Amino acid sequence: MMKKIKLSLIICMCLIFNGCFNYKDINRVLFMTSIIVDIDEDNNPILYMETFKPYRSATAGSEKGERIIYKGNAKTVFETIRDVGLSSSYKLNATQNKAIIFTEKAAAYGIDNFIDLFDRDQEFLVRQYIAIYEGDVERLLKSKFKSEEYIGIFLTDLMDNIGTSSRAVELSINDYLNKREQPSRTCVLTVLKMNEDQINDLIGIDGGAVVKDDKMVDRLPKDKSQGYNFIIDKVKSGTLEVSNPEHDEKFVTLEIRNSKTKTKLSYDGNSVKLKKIIKVRTNFGETQDSINITDGEIYTIARRAERNIELSCKDVFNEYKQKNLDIFNVEKEFNIKYPHEKLNEVLKNTEIDVEVHVDIEGSSTKLNFK
Repeated sequence: MMKKIKLSLIICMCLIFNGCFNYKDINRVLFMTSIIVDIDEDNNPILYMETFKPYRSATAGSEKGERIIYKGNAKTVFETIRDVGLSSSYKLNATQNKAIIFTEKAAAYGIDNFIDLFDRDQEFLVRQYIAIYEGDVERLLKSKFKSEEYIGIFLTDLMDNIGTSSRAVELSINDYLNKREQPSRTCVLTVLKMNEDQINDLIGIDGGAVVKDDKMVDRLPKDKSQGYNFIIDKVKSGTLEVSNPEHDEKFVTLEIRNSKTKTKLSYDGNSVKLKKIIKVRTNFGETQDSINITDGEIYTIARRAERNIELSCKDVFNEYKQKNLDIFNVEKEFNIKYPHEKLNEVLKNTEIDVEVHVDIEGSSTKLNFK
């Protein structure tokens, strides 16, 4: 009896600890790393699938692989993927897909025409990034990035690194699917663009694309992205450039160490008051010219930084308020706090007040600069 129990336990453990793939399975699978969605003249999807074909063996340290690009065109995304599968002797697998990238043309036509499969199919993960690419798709796919061969993995690394910039925009598929169900049905997606200033091929984040009702309707320029990120509490780190109090034509750079934005919303029956309280903790990064870092100078620099943040927030808010594009989730906040109130055009009836507190902590042991 005990032998039967032990045998049963051993069999169960073998089944439980058995991996999804062994090296023989992997030799017959193509892992997608990114998918680019474009459209043809009839608005049917054109899919470019970047895949990784692994080669594995039982010998340790022998892992390697090959990058293969597939292109397909059919009436739907699902049909296109299946048609591409007919041209491959290996099974396409989406569990390792890192990014869904739409061209400007496809995004303007309507993301809702293509997004359902990426939500419905269990192979596609909701944490993959979603972005819009400006430029020639063929050039993007033929580019050879020195730091990473695969666009999907490169984009993931890029998104993970954008904490170093307060002017970058990021959004996952899960975030997008949630935002498209909000009252305003408006959000901002990452815009990708080939960086022409670099010596080697390199793709970078160039602000955001405003998407309303699943269609790209406007752009959020990179120079307005910082104010937008402060409003929606998305600033993790980055820099603030402030004029040098001793040389107005020169600049002092503050490094953002931490930032937190609190929201207070009130309604008096006629208009909505939206107050953003932004607390930013910074270090003294650098100065372009001589400066004596006294308490008075620190006070002046902090107040100038606060003023710059306040102006950038109000500027971006009022611009998109005039366009009636609620990229700030104002209507959502209003409905949560006042679920029984009915107000048409919440954003247009909203006034923003920005209160900023910048704290400068210093920069290691170095103080003045001459």
